[in-house]
Amino acid sequence: MISEIIILIFVFFGVLLMFIASLGLFKMPDLYTRMSAVTKAVTFKVGLIVVSASIYFNSFPVILKAILIIFLLLLTTPVSSHLLGKEAHERKAPLWKKTIIDELGKWKKKNN
Repeated sequence: MISEIIILIFVFFGVLLMFIASLGLFKMPDLYTRMSAVTKAVTFKVGLIVVSASIYFNSFPVILKAILIIFLLLLTTPVSSHLLGKEAHERKAPLWKKTIIDELGKWKKKNN
């Protein structure tokens, strides 16, 4: 009974984070802020749902796979997001009109 409540809480917060990330995808003004909103939420929402699945099945292979999934997620999601943002910047994806400073563009101009 208690484990079912914990599973329900984890799944609920995972789905809530999915909903918040989808709102961020539609509400944010440019590619970079959209990507930031979605990337941060993806790691936590998938992590919560994977943890709830491992609690539900309660077996060593499932828990081991859940740990591996979370580790790979924490390792690959920020790196892939960074590379996508860098490539978008090199292809001159427009910044939001109220952006104050472009650190990557500033760095490139200074070192060229």
